[in-house]
Amino acid sequence: MKQLRTVLTVVVLVAGLTAAAPPPARDRPSVPAAAAYAACWTKYSGGRATDSRGNSSVDGRELTYDDATSLDDALSHAVRSWSLGTISIRKDGATSYADVEFKDTNRTDGQWRDLYGYWEHGPGTDVIWLNLANLTTTEARRKTAAHELGHALGFCHKDPSKYATVMAPHTGDMASAPTTQDKKNYALLWG
Repeated sequence: MKQLRTVLTVVVLVAGLTAAAPPPARDRPSVPAAAAYAACWTKYSGGRATDSRGNSSVDGRELTYDDATSLDDALSHAVRSWSLGTISIRKDGATSYADVEFKDTNRTDGQWRDLYGYWEHGPGTDVIWLNLANLTTTEARRKTAAHELGHALGFCHKDPSKYATVMAPHTGDMASAPTTQDKKNYALLWG
């Protein structure tokens, strides 16, 4: 009886792990889902290997945001830049919860010394922090807001020596908006 329970437990566990993905089509070779997404520059992505829907602020096919930043131009630029059709990016309404909130900070201590922005992902509403202490130009503000919104959409850091990208880890290497390759990566991740 104990062997039967063990077998049933293993079957249930395996079924639970594989239930999220449909079985591979018989006429095509099986390819791991992660291989379809753009690779991260692991040096700057905390070991993350690819872009990820699961590591994003997107809820279904939408991303709603709360505007608690004084950098309205940067926020508008980021939203316009990433409004590519598949994911609806819109301001939160009175009857819904925001998926992400844009907030300002003005710090130069500790980790904030050289940090322009940061996407904080966790339970509840995620936060995109924009650091006023380091964002001294319109260009830096726009690049940073677009970059951090890219993280909220599930994109990791990319190596700027391979192609121009808004997802480069350093503001000096970033494009000001999603590039042709960033848009291809968006299509791979979100369709």
